[in-house]
Formats: sequence, structure tokens, C-alpha cells
Amino acid sequence: MKSIKRNRATDYTNLNRAGTFLGKLLLKLNKLFFSATICVICGSLCRVKSFQLLFFLVVALNVTAQNVLMSEYPNEDTIIPKYGPNLKKFYFVYIGYEAFADDFSDNSANIRNRASGRTSFGFKFKRRITNFWALGYDINMSSSTFSIKQNSQKTFPSVAIHKKERLMIGGLGIQIFTRFNFDRRGNTIGKYLDIGGYINWNYTSQHFTKDFTTPADSSNALTIKTTESQLNYFENYEYGVKASLGSNHFAISATYRISDITKSSFVGFPEMPRLSVGINLALY
Repeated sequence: MKSIKRNRATDYTNLNRAGTFLGKLLLKLNKLFFSATICVICGSLCRVKSFQLLFFLVVALNVTAQNVLMSEYPNEDTIIPKYGPNLKKFYFVYIGYEAFADDFSDNSANIRNRASGRTSFGFKFKRRITNFWALGYDINMSSSTFSIKQNSQKTFPSVAIHKKERLMIGGLGIQIFTRFNFDRRGNTIGKYLDIGGYINWNYTSQHFTKDFTTPADSSNALTIKTTESQLNYFENYEYGVKASLGSNHFAISATYRISDITKSSFVGFPEMPRLSVGINLALY
């Protein structure tokens, strides 16, 4: 039995050696055939006045030398991208500032418009429906500041006169909007108009005052600052409409609050301005 096994192993070894030798022989014959072919073609070129045969040879070698990358990497070449400024889905963060405008109402609070405004930071998602229409939502955090004028006509939130006085409302909100694009474009935002509605949860509210005083027994001025939190005369929720007209990274925005922000139970308290206008910057 041992001698039979040894003979079989020897036979397998001889077959492997014969196969290797045959492969090398075929490779040499292929090289010789290729060299002979080149010689024949060169000899033919000496007798042909045109270069058509040479052109055919170059094209044939070029075709045989090409690698079809799509067949080697089908996943990388056939996947259609879906994320981008003008593709199926796109999301980005933004910052914005809007100044409160005078709504010319007799019941409006007497504020300093230039020093009053809303700062916001948010996340915006857009889903393209067609080339010129998209839907989206906006989740944001905002801080609204109202600087109160200090004069003899002041009645809100008290008649006391301060060096500086302001109210602040912090909110978390969500907006649903529809977008209309105006121009043909590549993979960019382009020119657009956003129109939508929003609702905010006012999670905090504060009242700040600042005064300077000089005690009778000292020439050094003292600064007195006060802060009142969770003001009970402001509503916890508000809602309204918003529009933005933009081009790529920049947009002019306007927000109009429909709901009252001052509780109706506080008779004689004025309403905060409803309209604000400003600019947004998209960060992407």
C-alpha cells in the first residue's frame, strides 16, 4: 500500500512539472508568433503607399489594451447621487437676524426698533419634488430682544425709568415651508422663494434693567443690574407666517406673528411688535 501511495504522489508531481513546462512553451510560441506577425506587417508597409494598415494596427492594439472600469467597479459608476443643493435631498444649518419693525399699532409696546431684534440658529431640510418645487422643514432656536424706551410716557412693564431696560424671549420652533425656484441651475441652491408657517414654544422669558447710582458717602459710581425670569404676562406659544427670498447662501427673510404674545388677562399691557425683517446665511 505504501508503494502505491508513493507512486501516485510521484505521478502528480510529474504532471505538475509537465503542465508548467507546457505553459512556458506556449508562452514562447505566442511571443514568436507575435514577432513574426510584426515582421510581416512591417514588410507589407514597405510595399503599401498609404498608412491605412498602420492605422488599423494602432486602433486594434488600443482597443485590446483598454480596461472597462464600469464592469470592474459597478457600484461606484452606476449609483445616482441623491444628496446635494439641487438634488433629491439637502440639509444644512443657518444663522439669521431680523429687526423688529414698527407695526403702527396704538397697542404696540414703545420699544427702540434699532436695538430690538431676533437672532436665530437652525437646521433646515429640503426635499425636491420637481425641478422648480420643493418641500421642507426648519427646526430652530431663537432669542427675541425688545429694548424699552425710557421716557415719561413709559407704562410697560412698569412706570419706573431705568438707564437701560429690555425684555428677552427664548424660543424653540419648527417651520413647514414650500420652495419655488426661479432659474435653471446645476447642483446649486439658485434663486428661490420660501413660504411657510411656524410655531414656537417660548421656553423662557426675562426682564433686565440697568441703573447707575452714586452713594452720598462715596464718589465711586455703582452699577445696579436686575434680572426677572419666567415672566407671567407672556404666552408660552406663538405662531405665524414666514417668507424668504434668497440666492444660494444668502436670503432676505420676513416673519409675521399672527398670535398675541401678551396674555389678554393683563389688561393695559401692550403687544410686542409682530413684524420682523432681516437676513439669513446658509452654512454649507
